[in-house]
Amino acid sequence: MQVSWLCSPRLPQRGQYGRKKPRLQLCMAQIDIGYEEKSYTAKANAEYWSRRPVEVIQRAAQVATGFGIWFADTRLRKGQNLESISGLQAERLRQLLTTLGPAFVKIGQAVASRPDVMPQVYTSELEKLQDQIPPFPDIEAMQVVVEELGRPVDSVFSRISASPIAAASLGQVYRARLRDGGQEVAVKVQRPHIRDAMARDVFILRWLLTKVRAWRKVNSDLAGLLDEWATSLFRELDYRREARNGQRFKDLYGGMQGVYAPHMYQGLTTEKVLIMEWVEGVRLKGAGTLKAPAEKAQDLSMVDIGVQCSLEQMLEIGFYHSDPHPGNLLRTPQGKLAYIDFGMMGEINPNIRRSLITATLHLVNREFGELADDFVQLGLLPPGSDREAIVPALTGVFSEAVAGGVSNISFGQLSGNLGRTMYQYSFRIPPFYTLLVRSLTVLEGIALSSNPNYKVLGAAYPWIARRLITNTQPELRETLKELLYKNGNFQFGRLDSLLRQAALSPNRSKKAQPQPQSSPQPGANKDLVVESGGQALELLLSKDGEFVYGILVDELAKGLDAAWRLAADSFIADARTRALSVLGMQDGASSRGSLALLPQQPVLQLLRPLLNAQTLSTVGDRAQLEGLSRLASALQDIGSVGQTSGSRPAQSGDNPTASAGSILQWLANEASSLPPEPRAQALRTPLLLLAKLSERITARALRSFFGTPMPAATSLPEPAPSKRYQNGTTALSSPADPSRPSLPADNSSSAPPSKAQAQKAVGKAAAKQEDNIMLALTG
Repeated sequence: MQVSWLCSPRLPQRGQYGRKKPRLQLCMAQIDIGYEEKSYTAKANAEYWSRRPVEVIQRAAQVATGFGIWFADTRLRKGQNLESISGLQAERLRQLLTTLGPAFVKIGQAVASRPDVMPQVYTSELEKLQDQIPPFPDIEAMQVVVEELGRPVDSVFSRISASPIAAASLGQVYRARLRDGGQEVAVKVQRPHIRDAMARDVFILRWLLTKVRAWRKVNSDLAGLLDEWATSLFRELDYRREARNGQRFKDLYGGMQGVYAPHMYQGLTTEKVLIMEWVEGVRLKGAGTLKAPAEKAQDLSMVDIGVQCSLEQMLEIGFYHSDPHPGNLLRTPQGKLAYIDFGMMGEINPNIRRSLITATLHLVNREFGELADDFVQLGLLPPGSDREAIVPALTGVFSEAVAGGVSNISFGQLSGNLGRTMYQYSFRIPPFYTLLVRSLTVLEGIALSSNPNYKVLGAAYPWIARRLITNTQPELRETLKELLYKNGNFQFGRLDSLLRQAALSPNRSKKAQPQPQSSPQPGANKDLVVESGGQALELLLSKDGEFVYGILVDELAKGLDAAWRLAADSFIADARTRALSVLGMQDGASSRGSLALLPQQPVLQLLRPLLNAQTLSTVGDRAQLEGLSRLASALQDIGSVGQTSGSRPAQSGDNPTASAGSILQWLANEASSLPPEPRAQALRTPLLLLAKLSERITARALRSFFGTPMPAATSLPEPAPSKRYQNGTTALSSPADPSRPSLPADNSSSAPPSKAQAQKAVGKAAAKQEDNIMLALTG
């Protein structure tokens, strides 16, 4: 609170008889209670601080002087190379950011999580900004608690720590025990006058970014990005909102395997005091911390849980934690990942979530034209954008990103390269984009400190594959069909890769999970649990995989249909060869001596149906059967269930009937090791296949009876050999690109001949053989 005086000008006055009187001046006290807006808007903030130029100028001078002195000192000591910055200068920068206040501390926290952006000495020091901010006096903190709760501290808590356990940018945390109930709780108290300080700094930074944009002719709306960040920052200042966010997060994700969310005491929480369950745990080590091998493995397992949980938040539910830096994440003694700060949360609507999944699939399959359409759906590009200019630019960015396979994409590098393209082509930045990128970037940064080769997108892709297989939304099912069929041909290689990836992802199912004993309210968590495992065959036969299962049953029926027709063709060809051998015809050559002993016309009439018999199979039948056999082998490779059976489907080779039987036999053997529901579905599969096969044979007979021409035969592209990356990701290689990622783009060759063309060729060959026989019999 500040008190200032507004006074009128001194006006000269004349007294009686012309005597001069003292100048009069009217003054009024003005009390400035500070910036009290509950939410941030650029207009209201500008109006408030534009009327306080002196305070703004003083603060701007303080900021400029602090950074100017640090930068000059850095250049004098080490030149311009940040890699050689001394620990002393890094410490001075941390102290400067701490002195400048919460807005600058938040910027330092973001930088500290990116070891690929800043040198280790830098990130190591800035990590201290996450929970080692100097606290404000305890007496002020207790005064805030009394004012907010409206009663003495000892009437609420039977015990409270004499000093804060941790101090952060917006407040500090005390450990206490509730008088009613005796639960251990964390009491977070907001720093006094923090809203006023943050609003002033945002005003100064916004003015600076506006000038930078005009000076450097930057296309991006820098001020708009700052406004979005400031809006989320101001939301964090209302602890009642954070308590609601925390309880909602617990209800949605608290039952996931490996995830823990504390209980929020909303009845005791106010705008400036938050009371929540106390969580025991160790903070994850960030980018600048040296770790023992055991710590690295533990932190990596926590990051994997965090990635799975983040994907569930961003792409499944839409309510996500957008500030998962190491200070907000704990590893509990039970090996769970605990989220303890819910001030900065984001939401993504269903259309955006669906477009994000579709965009990922188009990226993996190198369909960059479709990716440009996804960017329109995501709001990154306005409708009617110049595709001819944008698609080549996106192709350049994403081709480089996926060159080493989807599992090797660096999210930080990709977002940086994409950012430059966005700047060049005036992309729009939708509200969700900044927080989403920050969330994934921070998680990848934590992981990079334990594994320099970790890639968050490589860890995320198995979840997306399983989501695509199990989703029931019509739009995503249509996307899946487009993925599995190319020019009417089923892509067995793509399904193979999709299943390999999905088998790596935990299975999302509904199952009751008992609450931990530390939870204050049993039953507060919902029944969502994510289990490990979920093998490919079991997934296909479960209720979650029913859509893909239906597609695969159709393709299996086509395979069985192809098998008997190929077997019939093989039998006819063998019979034709034997007949010619009896007649003394070997590969078209005649033996007149033996033929002269046979009656001429009856022999020819007998052989004519055999020689003129049309082939029953189409050009793509053998490829269909081979694709099914490879898919069955792939299911065995990725450990469907068959450790007990030891069976393995045989490759088709030259015996298509044996190959089809081998597939069904393998499926029967695997069924014995499946859980009840998938096992029942496996046992129903032969009946479904017989029904489908009967439909196909009946339809072919009707077409033949009524003279309806058969549809043109098509062939499937020859699937390329699979390649296994170190992390288990499977790619399909081709001569043109030996490092194709999972779900590769189609490399099918030119269109195969139609059935009519194939039948014509067979007819010519039969006529030629008949002519040879006629010559031999009449010779």
